[in-house]
Amino acid sequence: MKLYDIIANLKFIGIKNYHELDIDALTCDSNEKINNGIYFCIKGLSHDGHDFAKDSIKNGAVCLVVEKYMDIPITQILVENVRSAMSYVSSVFYETYKANMKFVGITGTNGKTTTTFLIREILTKMGKKVGLIGTEGIYIGSLMLPAMLTTPDPIHLHKVIDDMKNNGCEYCIMEVSAHSIALNKIDNIYYDVVGLSNITKDHLDFFLNMENYVKCKASLFDYRHAKQGVINIDAKYSKEIVKKSNIDVMTIGKNADLELISQNLTMKGSSFKLGYNGKTYTANTNLMGDYNISNILMAISCLVRLGFDIKEVLSVIKSTEFTVPGRFNVLNIDADYNVVIDYAHTPDGIKNILTTLNKLPKAKLITVFGCGGNRDKTKRSEMGEMAVSLSDYVIVTSDNPRDENPDMIIDDIVKGIDNKNLVRITDRKSAIEYALSIAKTNDIVAILGKGAERYQEIKGIKISYSDYEVVDSYFKYSHKSELKA
Repeated sequence: MKLYDIIANLKFIGIKNYHELDIDALTCDSNEKINNGIYFCIKGLSHDGHDFAKDSIKNGAVCLVVEKYMDIPITQILVENVRSAMSYVSSVFYETYKANMKFVGITGTNGKTTTTFLIREILTKMGKKVGLIGTEGIYIGSLMLPAMLTTPDPIHLHKVIDDMKNNGCEYCIMEVSAHSIALNKIDNIYYDVVGLSNITKDHLDFFLNMENYVKCKASLFDYRHAKQGVINIDAKYSKEIVKKSNIDVMTIGKNADLELISQNLTMKGSSFKLGYNGKTYTANTNLMGDYNISNILMAISCLVRLGFDIKEVLSVIKSTEFTVPGRFNVLNIDADYNVVIDYAHTPDGIKNILTTLNKLPKAKLITVFGCGGNRDKTKRSEMGEMAVSLSDYVIVTSDNPRDENPDMIIDDIVKGIDNKNLVRITDRKSAIEYALSIAKTNDIVAILGKGAERYQEIKGIKISYSDYEVVDSYFKYSHKSELKA
């Protein structure tokens, strides 16, 4: 594609050393080898891409997008915000603005993954070809690819959307993280529907305070990003966001446009009654928990906003056995107690899963969890207090310590907690094995924080690791030991 065609409608300040070029690639990684590429000089939290421009030129860049001119004899396009420019250029380069797809974006502190999986599964059951982009991977129809971030960088994001378009996808369902909004990743995607599940404490290491975090989430409900929205009116901050939004917003929850009239939770799932447009509907699902009812309401509302009949949607939900990777996964184990793995990694997430488990028939609830390093430290003690208050026994361990000392992270979690039913075991594998070894008949062991992740991040290295594999290995080993005895 010609450089002129790429930047024809880009808002730029100026151009230095301009001459017409054929552009074959885009990158924001100076180490990536490309041919005839544009390199975007992004200012990150710890590094400035401008400092690595010469490396990118050696690796094939023929044009730079910059926020300051450099003394380099190469075409440079000066812009106010490189991140925003990268989103625009990516959409033009991959021609995703021509994609004949419906876009749905789900944001919120908790519930994004479950809701997007629900929408994808329902649409698939209706015979639609669906793409999904989120924490647990990228799905193009039945093809699954791993994802490193909830919302990929714009170059990767638009490449994926182009692949979906070329593979005949009719819908693109996306998790939209607060970071992706703040960092301009989704600037050039126009959503047919956006949904907000909730806003609870998280990511304050980046946003500094809740006011900034809420403002960021709320900015998605703007005509520049979306045609219409769905908001959980029962969640904190939601009413104010509905008032300030300049798009058509449908509410879900109590006294809402899609009203939850009643619900009943059992070991086999949930049943609930809904009110919509003056009519009452009953529904059933295999999913458990108040929070999952909210996720289902969000999925239903998004599909209704896309034009689907609510009766058809509820019929599909009733006939579908939903499974979301790393979310309330009850494991099939050779024991007389239950093991549940869940991604809960915020105070609200911990509260949701443990509150639901406490409503189920059980003897004791044993909880294993930790907190990630290099992330919001203020939520650690809250998670510790929540786990202790809702569990019979708590084992605090490591999660993804990243660059922090895992023992110091645990210090933050247990600070101020004086409970004889709490122990700390830094090694996560050992912590899970200990929980499994002390569990008795009808107990529930809840292993929280990592969900379906298949690694632990320690000192910049992702080490192969899985909570599922630890549980599986424990029971295989335990079974062999019993045979030997």
